[in-house]
Amino acid sequence: MKSVFTLLCMSVMLLSCTPEKKEMTYQSMEYNLLFGGNKAGYFKSGMTEDGAYRYEMEYNDRGRGPHLEETIRLNTEGFPESIEILGHNYLKDTVSETFSITGDKAQWKSTSEQGNAAFQPPAFYVGANSGYGNAELLVRKMLASPDQATAIYPSGKLHISSTTPMSIGDTLNLKLIEVVGYGFSPTYYWFDTEDRFFAAPSSWLTAIRTGYESLSEELLALQLTREKAYYAKTAAELTRTPDGTLVISNVTLFDPKSGENLRNRHVVLKGNVIDAVLDAKAELPEGAEVIDGTGKTMLPGLFDMHTHLGRSDGILNLAAGVTSVRDLANSFDLPDIRNEFNDNSVIGPRILVMSGFIDQAGPYAGPIGKIISSLEEGLEAIDFYKERGYHQIKLYSSINPAWVKPLAEKAHSLGLRVSGHIPAHMLARQAVADGYDEIQHINMIALNFMSDTIDTRTPLRFSMIGKHAHEIDVQGAEFQSFVELLKSQNIVVDPTVSIFEGMLTTRAGEPDPMYVEILDRLPVQVSRGFYSGGLPIPEGQEMQYKASYGNLLEMIRTLHEAGITLVPGTDAMSGFALHNELENYVQAGISNADVLKMATLTSAEVSGYGEELGSIEAGKWADLILVDGDPLSDISDIRRVSLTIKDGKIYTSKELYEAIGVKHFE
Repeated sequence: MKSVFTLLCMSVMLLSCTPEKKEMTYQSMEYNLLFGGNKAGYFKSGMTEDGAYRYEMEYNDRGRGPHLEETIRLNTEGFPESIEILGHNYLKDTVSETFSITGDKAQWKSTSEQGNAAFQPPAFYVGANSGYGNAELLVRKMLASPDQATAIYPSGKLHISSTTPMSIGDTLNLKLIEVVGYGFSPTYYWFDTEDRFFAAPSSWLTAIRTGYESLSEELLALQLTREKAYYAKTAAELTRTPDGTLVISNVTLFDPKSGENLRNRHVVLKGNVIDAVLDAKAELPEGAEVIDGTGKTMLPGLFDMHTHLGRSDGILNLAAGVTSVRDLANSFDLPDIRNEFNDNSVIGPRILVMSGFIDQAGPYAGPIGKIISSLEEGLEAIDFYKERGYHQIKLYSSINPAWVKPLAEKAHSLGLRVSGHIPAHMLARQAVADGYDEIQHINMIALNFMSDTIDTRTPLRFSMIGKHAHEIDVQGAEFQSFVELLKSQNIVVDPTVSIFEGMLTTRAGEPDPMYVEILDRLPVQVSRGFYSGGLPIPEGQEMQYKASYGNLLEMIRTLHEAGITLVPGTDAMSGFALHNELENYVQAGISNADVLKMATLTSAEVSGYGEELGSIEAGKWADLILVDGDPLSDISDIRRVSLTIKDGKIYTSKELYEAIGVKHFE
């Protein structure tokens, strides 16, 4: 492989070459993008005839996915003087983004944002839609800098925290580069010895140079070793274990069984168990450590019942008061992540329920889990998950409807619950009849009242909701009959309604309602991603789509009033998204007390841990949160978690948030 730069350039300064010299030495490269080891797209890098860097990326994720072309021109110091990004984003909405230097001013504009800043001192622009090519040039710039760091636009600073040379096999020499500053946790890239991007493996989407796909798992394993060291260090720094008995005194205690606040209580913890709940007149245990809870509300730790967790999600969850979760589809290393969270070697919530993902092979198959081509393979997949300690099976959109009943029977015979999306060309009513115990996502409920000819493997499962969900009469006989079916079969519904608010009510440039309350607390490179907008809403149908979202809320209220068990989940950014989900249930017309019960005791019972978690009682596990405020009066006070106790360990929200660059609430 040719050197990226000539020996003369390398001997002086890595990015001081003229565009003409770079054009001769920057070799075109091609990469494959993989989901679960299967090709899902591509990434290409090269140069134009006039010396600009040009990149193209595309992948397909169940009918969604971007196509982006990025052109970057660097000045003689290695900073971008112009960038243009064209194409469409993950939800197929138009992308048009530019960056330029005019005189001493840097300017940028896209469909979701615009801004400007002085170009002195210079900084490196990271586009809202930039990909691996921008990252390659940015990392090379940092490698060439004395402090291995650079300021970035719109704001912030990135730095390389470690570079680890590694030999793969006998002939391939690479280096693993850890970059800090993009978001909540380090970002990892593999580069070759000529400082060219080689791979970015993950348990979700992997990019790797064409011809080296067989190395993706090995590189990921080596990368995980480095990541685990980072998270272990963080856990050691931010976890506090009480020396003996701990008392939270003078606190208001929310009781999910009665739906009431109990005033002036002392909660006594010994190790990882609640030892006693005392009234105000009781004497405190001698020698106990006391935390004054005056003016605060204590609640059981919250549950997020729809997650897809990685190690980087752990701090966000605990800082927000989420101490237990259910993971509804993940890579096959989920048992490892569960063990690390559950034994507190990595900061994170308890993973109480693991769901094994199964989908049928085809153009819209899910990106992870067991992808099957026959019913027999599906039955074998259920055995696979049972043997590895999974608790339920999640069926997905491409499954042949005729397979649902035998798959459900197999799962039930092994003591596993069955849930998921409703397969394409099947209605929710049929899935319930064939053995579903639970339905994920409120749109799958709404689709029950549309034609079973809709190919819901595709993004039609979203756009058809925008177009037609407002037409559903939730008080009508058809909907009420369906509700009675759900009730008779004890079906649980996991609505994740907040993700549909963003999809159905926002355009590019408008903040995602799920995060609007906390955007000013997030790192800029994170918050700007929440202005990209939702679905491409046809002109003139904005109010129709908003009315459809409103009817989704009405469905949730109706289900709750009918006695259907609802469990709050997010399928979105950890922690903050759960707070918004609970707020939306209150907006739908459900009482604060019932919503808080859903997020605590109800979720504990559905998870199979009602005897251990979900309420604050003697003998239960010490998973508790302390809130500055009263969520029973104002549900939004649930955002004001100041202290989280999980498994008897103490975590201060302010310290957790600061560790990942998030501002604490004021």
